[in-house]
Amino acid sequence: MEIGKVVGLKKRATQDHLAHLFAHGRIDADRRTPLVSGIGQPMLPGAQQWAANVVAPDPTCAKCLVALAGWGWEGQVHMEELARAAGVSLRTVERHRPHLVNADLVVFRPVTVREANSGFVTGRRPDRFQLMSGLTAPKLEGAAWAEAPARAAAVIERVRWFVPADDDTSTFEEQRELAVQSVTWCLRNGWPEEALLRALDESENRNAYRPGGYLSKLLRKLPRDYVIPAREVVSGEAPERRVDCPICDRPFKTRLPGRVLCGGAVCLNPDEAVIPPGTRVFKIA
Repeated sequence: MEIGKVVGLKKRATQDHLAHLFAHGRIDADRRTPLVSGIGQPMLPGAQQWAANVVAPDPTCAKCLVALAGWGWEGQVHMEELARAAGVSLRTVERHRPHLVNADLVVFRPVTVREANSGFVTGRRPDRFQLMSGLTAPKLEGAAWAEAPARAAAVIERVRWFVPADDDTSTFEEQRELAVQSVTWCLRNGWPEEALLRALDESENRNAYRPGGYLSKLLRKLPRDYVIPAREVVSGEAPERRVDCPICDRPFKTRLPGRVLCGGAVCLNPDEAVIPPGTRVFKIA
């Protein structure tokens, strides 16, 4: 094969690598055409460059993801517009859209049009979308786990509508305590404070009859794990979290996902390594 001759591979090795590229959405079914070039628009730095390097669920998903990134990290788009940009049919986009959502690569939110007085839905605007990294924020550990209730109380204080009703002041403290417990659970599961505050305070309801029940209703709409937006990962603006080093047990702050050491890939204090009880240690003479 000509491709194998150019890169110095045998026929079998070339076929295996082309199959791998196709399976991960890098080339089209003909094993020759790069998917990015089929979109019909120049590759833009930033969102599209990130999308072109993502391992999508299948080749068509990769094509749709790069086309969607042409609108930026987030925005609004009709599915018909996305189909034209990706060079596929509307039915194909609708079939592969759940694949991207389930892979935590895109979040879509419908935008409805309502009547001013009745509130009935009369139409629908283009869906809002946000590109996601597919990486979930890790759970808190060590000292950060213990600090979560105090941070949760600070979040509740910043929710503007969480105030006692005129005839419900007696049970408000009980509702507040339950609300702090709910927010603490979210924080310990990796949700950053600002993301939680946006989810709670974006509601137009500023006169909740039972603030505690309304807050629980909003939290139940959130997924258990926090998926980091793609723009935050690429720009290095992922929410900072406090963890303990698995080796020296020292607390430190990091923006990296997963289990990391105090120096990133290495421990900065190996002499202070914490040895679990019962571990047999052998010294070299």
